[in-house]
Amino acid sequence: MLVVISDLHFVDETAGKHNLPYGAFEDVFLSDIVSIAKDKGVEEIKLLLLGDIVDLIRSEQWFDVVPADRPWGTNGLKDIPNPQTGSPTEQQCMKILGEVQNKNQDTFKLFREFKSRLKEKYKLDTDVEIIYTPGNHDRLCNLYPSVRDKIKNILGLTVNTNTAIGYSNRDWKYRYDFIDENYGIYARHGHQFDEWNYAVGSEDEAIRNLEVSIGDLMTTEFAVKFPYILNSLRGQYSDIDDNTFKELVEHVKDIDNIRPIKRVIDWIDYRIKKESDLRVRGALDKAFKQVAKEFFDIDFVKNSRTYRNMWLRIASNPFISYLTKSAIDIGGAENMLPILMGLSDEPADPEKGLLVKAAYDESVWRNNKGIQFVLYGHTHAPLQIPMDNLNGKEVLYINTGTWRNRITKTIELDQPPDFIELKTMTYAIFYRRDEDMGGKQSNTVSFDVWTGAKKKYYKKN
Repeated sequence: MLVVISDLHFVDETAGKHNLPYGAFEDVFLSDIVSIAKDKGVEEIKLLLLGDIVDLIRSEQWFDVVPADRPWGTNGLKDIPNPQTGSPTEQQCMKILGEVQNKNQDTFKLFREFKSRLKEKYKLDTDVEIIYTPGNHDRLCNLYPSVRDKIKNILGLTVNTNTAIGYSNRDWKYRYDFIDENYGIYARHGHQFDEWNYAVGSEDEAIRNLEVSIGDLMTTEFAVKFPYILNSLRGQYSDIDDNTFKELVEHVKDIDNIRPIKRVIDWIDYRIKKESDLRVRGALDKAFKQVAKEFFDIDFVKNSRTYRNMWLRIASNPFISYLTKSAIDIGGAENMLPILMGLSDEPADPEKGLLVKAAYDESVWRNNKGIQFVLYGHTHAPLQIPMDNLNGKEVLYINTGTWRNRITKTIELDQPPDFIELKTMTYAIFYRRDEDMGGKQSNTVSFDVWTGAKKKYYKKN
């Protein structure tokens, strides 16, 4: 039995308390897996963590170091693809990872003790492997050997010739894809087909996976920095009640859960216009101005080679940059945000997205008769889309969604859109030809995808 989950985004909580509760793993996920494994009579359990598991870039701790020592700063970029041992950027990664571990101690312990927990608590004695393929938010986890090794230990990961690149060498790395014909799957995180989150640099794919993308900066220098800057402005708005301002900052940290990522700009525009208190609206507007201007001042942004983000390079031209910043100063966020909202042509409908086309274009399922399922994560939107019936072999694209809260935009029919938050949880389970045999045709693989959503309005303390 192969179980696949993705996009857990374990964080240090400096940019918001977004970690998943331990109970989601112990009381829901683990108990379900045990029940299914016993029912199907499986002899092995493979747990595939399909990227964006440990998120080191979604942290305010990056603002504790000088810009040059951030991953996209001059010193951070020197570490790619061959990091300097003990570099300032590596040290900060280790510091953040230590806090991520501290905030998720029980959950990480459950991963490490997965096999013993199954045997001792549930009387299920099976072989267990935990396999990890990095995504864009855990890019740094595969760059630095110290980070890579610590993650192996704190999650109890299986590292061998099937799961690691250069396994026999000291400087091995986690593979960026996973293939298992016994289960009929080919899987990768999927950010490789997202121009926002996959570097446009080296032609060497192994190096490109280690390089900085503009999406890294959008996460840290924009999404994380927005509430960080807003909070720093507290002293300038003493006429706003302390609790009101604190709730405002915490609410803005929900920017972490907006999907698709293109909607971040829409959400900021929505959040400012929704605010009836002009003082609060002014604080939001001022924070946006500062974050936007600082973002355009970053050297990496000025020199970005991301073709889809050509506007970033144009706006960073010394002359046009002046005009852009002046426009922000004069017009404010409410005038600039609608302009920025039109800069991406990313489809809002995930079924029409780039990853669906990318899965269809994958050569592996065409050239390998044992592969029937192409799996990605990344979008946080669970999907199962039939792609082809190739000489009697049914081929499907499956997106493994997320366990994080998702804030999505409402439909735009007869009124302006809003945003609504849902708790979600998706995991996919695949069975070999000799598993899940009840009523199944011989010599066939099978799968289940379980997706849940929850909405509950909790009392405020």
